[in-house]
Amino acid sequence: MEPRDGAPERGMWVLDNRFEISGPSRRGGMGAVHRAVDRDTGKVVAVKFLAPINEDDAGLTRRRPTVSERKRFQRECTMYELLGGQGVPALVTHQLTRPRPYLVTEFIDGADLNQFLQTNRPPVAATAAIAVQLLRVLARVHSCEVVHRDVKPHNVLLGHDGTVHLVDFGIALPVDPLATRHTEGRTPGSIHYQAPEIILGERQPGPTADVYGVGCIVFQLITGRLVFAGSDVDYIIERHHCETPAPPVSEFVDGLPDEVVGIVTRMLSKDPSLRPSPEEIEAVFAPLLPRPGDPAPNPSCRPDPTLPFRAGGAPGPVPARPVRRARPRVQRAALDGPSRSTLRELNGRAAEEVTQGNPGAHVERLALLLPDACRKWTEADHDVLAGRLVCANAARITGDWITAGTGYRKVVRQLEPTPTEAPLQDLLVEARLGAAECLVEDQQDGEALRLWSWAADVLLDKGDSAPPRLLDMCQEVGAYLAEQGQADAVDDLLRRLPRR
Repeated sequence: MEPRDGAPERGMWVLDNRFEISGPSRRGGMGAVHRAVDRDTGKVVAVKFLAPINEDDAGLTRRRPTVSERKRFQRECTMYELLGGQGVPALVTHQLTRPRPYLVTEFIDGADLNQFLQTNRPPVAATAAIAVQLLRVLARVHSCEVVHRDVKPHNVLLGHDGTVHLVDFGIALPVDPLATRHTEGRTPGSIHYQAPEIILGERQPGPTADVYGVGCIVFQLITGRLVFAGSDVDYIIERHHCETPAPPVSEFVDGLPDEVVGIVTRMLSKDPSLRPSPEEIEAVFAPLLPRPGDPAPNPSCRPDPTLPFRAGGAPGPVPARPVRRARPRVQRAALDGPSRSTLRELNGRAAEEVTQGNPGAHVERLALLLPDACRKWTEADHDVLAGRLVCANAARITGDWITAGTGYRKVVRQLEPTPTEAPLQDLLVEARLGAAECLVEDQQDGEALRLWSWAADVLLDKGDSAPPRLLDMCQEVGAYLAEQGQADAVDDLLRRLPRR
């Protein structure tokens, strides 16, 4: 069974009649990760729930996840779908519409590096094996134009077979200056492994920020201590990371090759442009790796990260793969435009893709068809406007706020002043709510609040006849505004909105 609030009880329980969960396994960034068995396949999997930070001792959630938390979690699911395999656990499934969303990934049987360091003092060969495997995973992540932003021992899993895996993409970002952050205040993460540029609030840190995190991990693997003393208060540690040169590892360990001392120092450079690439770092550590048939290093480690190299099964560097999926080939409409039935059918199919959270070929085809439809029936046509909204909604749920905002504003311009026909009025409400959500974080002269308040007033006037989908959207955007400091302005309307 599953408790009504979506939080797991202690002991065995079953999620969605599929996943047998035996109890908490570990904390995982925003959520709690549990070990479970997939009844469909019989395989052990990891189930991660989106759990707000303030949980009581029994693990029961005391508040609903915020809008930003849900969006970050949705992005994490997308990251696992894009990156899963060869060092990143593969995505099995996810469910984002529940009160407590969850994602399910491949289970890595082993320990995280934080646990590993509590029981092992790895020799240089083991440190090299961990560093090289982690760098190869990150090289693949970066080739997909993603920055992890939270590389730390807790997020690096070492399987019992010695393989290294990177997890928790909750605050990972596409390397795209237009990407939406879905974070409130400062960037989350561990101060002991954060690059200076992240601490200083850089909105678009590059892949070298992850190199800095690996540098902190390698420093700890070699010396058994943090780069900067963990007993200091947080802001002093942050200041050290931003201003104080990192001590060389040779200050704590004798006999290290000069190349290793130098590369770790460069990894911990304050200037991102001075940090080496993963390929440069691997070239330094490669001579320290064991070869196939070599004995286990002394002292031995459990798990043993040298095992994949000694057994000859360590994955090599993974070639970069394209980030953007090829646009599906579609047949362009004839110059005289699509038929009415074709446009309506495509609107419905594309809207279904958006509702399922997976915009695909139908949304792509609709976007290509709309210019011809506009020429045939004008921008103000009801079906054209409905298609514009579907495409704007698709852009919104994939985080493309600029495209989404442009689409919503086109619909608003065509429908203002407020139409009297109910179908067109509903389109305008949806467009204004969408435009409001795109503007919330920018706080542009209260425009988001104005758009949302108008839509909320219209829905209040409709009463029980208000479309449930628009009520849900209005509640969500209102909650988002409240999170961004507009609670006094929205609370009264939120309380009076009809409940489904």
